[in-house]
This record gives sequence, C-alpha cells and structure tokens, in this order.
Amino acid sequence: IISTISIAGTTVLLSSFQSRDALAASTEQTQAYAQAHTRVREDLLQWVPRAAESRPVLDPSASFLGGGIGEAGLLFAFVRDGWTNPGLTEERSGLFAVRYVFENGRLIRRTRPFADPLFNDYFRDEVLLEGLDDVYAEFNQGQLWTREWRATPETPIIAPPAVRLVVRPSDKPEMIWMFLLPAGGAI
Repeated sequence: IISTISIAGTTVLLSSFQSRDALAASTEQTQAYAQAHTRVREDLLQWVPRAAESRPVLDPSASFLGGGIGEAGLLFAFVRDGWTNPGLTEERSGLFAVRYVFENGRLIRRTRPFADPLFNDYFRDEVLLEGLDDVYAEFNQGQLWTREWRATPETPIIAPPAVRLVVRPSDKPEMIWMFLLPAGGAI
C-alpha cells in the first residue's frame, strides 16, 4: 500500500513539475511577444516627419521607408524622437534612426544614435523575437494596404497613417499587429 501511494505521489509530483516548466516557458514566450509589440508601438508613436537616408547611397532620403525594395528583409525605417538629453549636456540631437528587419527567422530592431548616416555608419541590433517563419509589414493607403511605402519630399502624406505587422511564429498561429502613427502620418 505504501509503495502504491509513493508511486502515485511521485507521478503527481513529476506531472506538477512538468506543468510548471511548460507554464513558465509559455509565460516567457508571451512576455517576449508583448515586449516586441510594445517596442514597435513606442517607436512608431515617436516617428517624426524628418527625411533622412536609412542606408547611405542605397536608400532614398525619405521620412518613412517601408518594404523590401533593395533590401529583402526591410520592414520599415524612419527617424524617431525621444532620446533624452537632459539639460542638453551632450552634443547630440534627441533624434535617432530606427530600422526593423526580418532576417534568419528573427525580428530585429536596428538603431543608430543619430538621424543621418555617417561614413562609418553603424547600427545597434536588438533581437526582439526568434523562431519566426515570416514577418512582413503593410502600410495603409486610403482604403488599401500596400507592402511598400516611399515617402519623398513630393509626397503629400509622408508616412502611412497606420502600419500592420504580420508575425508568423513557427509554433503558434499568425499574429496581426496594428499601429497608428502620430497625426496619421500627414503633414
């Protein structure tokens, strides 16, 4: 009787540990998706209507660049505000460049601590999500959604009013994230 109770207790205990580990892994993955969503939302909310070259010589000067023309994994690139410089103690702007790319199954946020590229340009990579089958962006254009956006000085709307990001994880259903840009992207 004691050995039967011990075996049953051990089985329940092992099952409890496995459930706890599965819950912890699921919670961690959910937090990673929530943090990635928040990071993209915060960047897009800080978009500023300032034309800049995302990559020197390769990309046109644009206030918002979306889609993969010339760079297959580019989701979107723009200049944002919000890099604090309290008391203007450092000789730099509060603007910086942001690029979102999908490479090798990863959603990557690339930032450069200044808006315009320099000769020795560099970006800092932050991997937001891994284990993805696909990620692509679509940009609102009136009643339509398009996969490319090029805002030139002649364009009356220099950024899309909304961005839709489709995230396809390898082990989960597809997610569709919607983001609004400040002032609907119009200036």
